[in-house]
Amino acid sequence: MKVLILTTSYPTRVGEPAGHFVETEARALTAAGHDVTVVAPGPPGEVVRHGVRMQFIHGGGAFGAPGVVARLRQRPTRALAVLRFLRAARDAIERRGSLDRIIVHFLVPSLLSLPRRSSAQIEAVGHGSDVRLLVSAPRALARRFIAAQLARGVRFRFVSEQLRREAATVHPELARAVVAPPPVDVSGVPGRAAARLGHGVARDTRLVVVVGRLIPSKRVDVALCAATLIPGARVVCIGDGPERAGLEKRFGSVGFLGQLLRPEALAWIAASDLLVSASRLEGAPTVVREARALGVPVVAARAGDLDAWAERDRGIWVTP
Repeated sequence: MKVLILTTSYPTRVGEPAGHFVETEARALTAAGHDVTVVAPGPPGEVVRHGVRMQFIHGGGAFGAPGVVARLRQRPTRALAVLRFLRAARDAIERRGSLDRIIVHFLVPSLLSLPRRSSAQIEAVGHGSDVRLLVSAPRALARRFIAAQLARGVRFRFVSEQLRREAATVHPELARAVVAPPPVDVSGVPGRAAARLGHGVARDTRLVVVVGRLIPSKRVDVALCAATLIPGARVVCIGDGPERAGLEKRFGSVGFLGQLLRPEALAWIAASDLLVSASRLEGAPTVVREARALGVPVVAARAGDLDAWAERDRGIWVTP
């Protein structure tokens, strides 16, 4: 089957954390025997990695951390770059010719890149910021937009039940959409003993990790406040962003490691005794699922489907 994945976030180099969950899906489809092409913003050109063909299109500074919406707020003129990317992505899809399946990650703006006519089965995946952008748009406009996609046969998938409920406020038909979190791949991550040895963590040290972009919505300050209350704990923060300088000044005992390549970040999680997450905007927090896949307990603020996960997994504690 010929599959094309259109996304506004995808790793442009090995180990890059941005859009890694989309890469995991692409690799899984390739492993299942499908011919997979990814169209995404990045340094222009085509490359093949892990059997996945990637066509990167210049994004004009509109894409990347901390996200399209935040970048547009920083510099509204980047909207022109978004429009150019959408037009170029549509052209790239049309040049691929006959396709069996198109998977669109991030409803807005990716759905705007779809060719006007296509015989392919189209699936659109809503993640979080994109769903909330859709919900915050003028209701009549958002409803017409979704109705047009449904009329052309687009199938919707959401990464959490909470996001599906939010999207259904725009159009009731979305209440019937599929809910499926992105796949998680922690293969190749060293075991706990090896990870602790590799990072110089003593056997009797309590290691607590906080992972995420250092932006206000992630509430990293709240997570660090909680983590630093644990007696004798060594606290490590992984991630970068505009709040880093202020957080470093406020939490002098915390080790700030900055943005790490994905394998390194996963190794730190594997070495830890606890992961703390305070973000309330996540639908299906990837870092929580990664921690649990590595056997690491999690304390998290209530967000997305975490309450339901905690009912099935005693390694997840959700705060009131």
